[in-house]
This record gives sequence, structure tokens and C-alpha cells, in this order.
Amino acid sequence: MDPSRASSSASTFFGSSNHNASTSSSALASTSTLVNPPPSLDLFFDRNSVINTTLHSRAGPLYKVTTNKGVTRTDLCDLSEQRVVATVKRREIFPDVVVFAHRNGKSIQVRKWLRRRKPPQVITPCAVLETEVGRFTWRSDSTYRLALYHEGQTQSPIAFCKVMHDPPTLALMLRPGLDNLHVEIITSFLILEHRLRMKEKIRVQANQLYGPLVGGQFLTVG
Repeated sequence: MDPSRASSSASTFFGSSNHNASTSSSALASTSTLVNPPPSLDLFFDRNSVINTTLHSRAGPLYKVTTNKGVTRTDLCDLSEQRVVATVKRREIFPDVVVFAHRNGKSIQVRKWLRRRKPPQVITPCAVLETEVGRFTWRSDSTYRLALYHEGQTQSPIAFCKVMHDPPTLALMLRPGLDNLHVEIITSFLILEHRLRMKEKIRVQANQLYGPLVGGQFLTVG
């Protein structure tokens, strides 16, 4: 994507949020007993990709995602610290693993950290995210392409994906108070969104060859 278009899109995307924030600040200024809540973190992808892209906030670029040609390794770099904070390694024979700097660089199997939910019947596709501070659930439904909830909840996601159309790209919205989880939320989102895209690509190819198939999307995270 042309950097000027990305900058323009980011400004357009965040413009309404800034306007609303300004309006809210004016309203709260007259009430001394109220305290402004911490802002959410809105990450705007500078291109329609989850394997090679830069994630921008209102303040500027925050994270860079890079992937090798074989798509066997994806790194998430924290641009403020200039270091890789997460790495996803995709392997054919052995299980995929994820490595986090904040977890002392220990390899964790993706299927244990981000596992498919296995009840007999699932109303909405989901994957359970196992973190050091608790469990969370990613869901995919008609309202949100991908949304993250506290375990056992289905209302008010703490993070969700927003599909942009001009230009076509993505935004990941994270609620306040998740600072310690940003890296794991972003990494798990990148994995799930990539797998959804691969499944959709296969589905389109199958439809072209065999006609429409029955069934919706689901999350494959193993």
C-alpha cells in the first residue's frame, strides 16, 4: 500500500474516534467528580495482510509483522523497543509453536496455548487462549469476524477485529486495561485470522471447481 494512502486511511479511521473523544472530554470537564477512563488501543493495519504489515495506533506505528517466504516463521516486533516480542513457527511434521520474549523465550505449542474448544456442540466457532493471567475465548460469528471475551462471557468483547473497506484492510480494537496481554492478543489474532484466510481461499477454489459447499467457517488452531 502507498504510505500516503495508509496515512490518509489511518487519519480517516481515527478521525471520528478523536472527535468523539474530544466531545466526551468537553462534557466531562464540567464534572469534577468524574475521571476520564484510559483510552482503548486501536491498531490499524497498513495493508490487508496479517503476515507482512505494520500496526499503527493514533500515536504512530507500534508493531511490525514480518514473515519469511515459506510462511513458516512470523515475527512480531515492538517498534518502541526495537525487538521481537513474539515468534510463530509453523511446522509440517511437529506441532506449531509460539515463542514470547515475556515468557523467557520458551517454546509453547500453539495447540496448547490457543486450543480449539471441544464440546459436543458449539453455537459459535471459538478458540481458548491460555495466558498467565487466565483464560479468554476468541469467537467468530455474524457480528464479529473475530472477537475476544473473558472466559464464559459472550457480551462486550475485550478485543475485536474491524474490517475496513477504503482501502480494504483490518483494525484490531483492544479495550483499556489489557497492557500485559497486548502481545498475546495480537499474536493469537494474527494466527487465527491467517488460518481463516487460508480456509476461505481453499473454499473459493473448491467452489470454483465443484460449486458451492455446505457449511460455514470455523477456527482451526491446532
